[in-house]
Amino acid sequence: MDFRLLKKLTETPGISGREERVRNLVAEELSRLSDEEVTLDALGNLIAHVPGSGPRVALAAHMDEVGFMVSKIEPEGFIRVAETGGVDPKVLWAQKVIVHGRQDLPGIVGSVPPHLSGSTGPEGEKTVPIEACFIDTGLPAEEVAKMVTIGDPVTFATRSWETGDAFFGKALDDRVGLFVMIESVRRATHIDGDLFLVASTQEEYGLRGIGPAIHTVQPEIALALEGTVAADTPGLTIPANMTPTAVGKGPEIRLTDRRMISNRSLVDFLDLVCRDAGIPHQMIVKKVGATDAAVGQVTGAGVHAGTVAVPTRYIHAPIGVVSKTDVGHTIALTTTFIEQVYRFRSN
Repeated sequence: MDFRLLKKLTETPGISGREERVRNLVAEELSRLSDEEVTLDALGNLIAHVPGSGPRVALAAHMDEVGFMVSKIEPEGFIRVAETGGVDPKVLWAQKVIVHGRQDLPGIVGSVPPHLSGSTGPEGEKTVPIEACFIDTGLPAEEVAKMVTIGDPVTFATRSWETGDAFFGKALDDRVGLFVMIESVRRATHIDGDLFLVASTQEEYGLRGIGPAIHTVQPEIALALEGTVAADTPGLTIPANMTPTAVGKGPEIRLTDRRMISNRSLVDFLDLVCRDAGIPHQMIVKKVGATDAAVGQVTGAGVHAGTVAVPTRYIHAPIGVVSKTDVGHTIALTTTFIEQVYRFRSN
């Protein structure tokens, strides 16, 4: 499988509400999938239509990534930020970042050497809150003032790479979902439904974009495509009654999360599609996280909604990792779904 598009998607910056660079890239890709014009709504959602007969279906993946926004510039030129989306302060300190001002400025989040902090090991470490962190661009204060303004976005400065088995990159939540959506439509031999492709905005800031998009599209079925937490690494503690989503076992088909109970008929149909096609998958009940499906499900008259997700280690951090086979199986599921959605029957 060619992962060059995923590399471009992960390396393109786009925090919540400032997705314009990602949006331009995705709009170009979506325009190749539809003969109709790709539309942009007032909130920043992209919607592409692939006309067909059968159920009205929306595939949705969000464009935004977690990151930061410049909130203060110190007289000395140090830059303070506020987070946009959920970022654990522990992963920020000493990281390389990019401040997207009048031009892209690389910088680092300032840290205190152990010589000055008195820390000689983990027992002496403490988490520095995001509001106390600062970015050092190495530029004189007057240069920073010329190129950076309050509200400029800041992202992790991560370049992606791949091995034979895995892909590493930032913003896999949810650039991997965008990749799955685009590749699935490319690979479909036919589409048995009236298909809408939604690249949504501001998901990481409270699922804000998807509601207006679903209101516009008014689908019967909506499937959110995501990168989800893989809880299969050492040191993680999950409740005894929860099955952890794991890398290498195929896409997660979600029954519940913190904000949604998936439509059971749709979940059963996705399970059937996987079984018929021999696609490995994980049926998961969880009480954490949320996706665009949660808001899409209760928009307008209501939608048959669910979530299919690629297991992703270290999401909302400077870099994450996915299994290439999991990505491939998620594409296979989504492709087969849009080829066979006429078989779906709600109960």
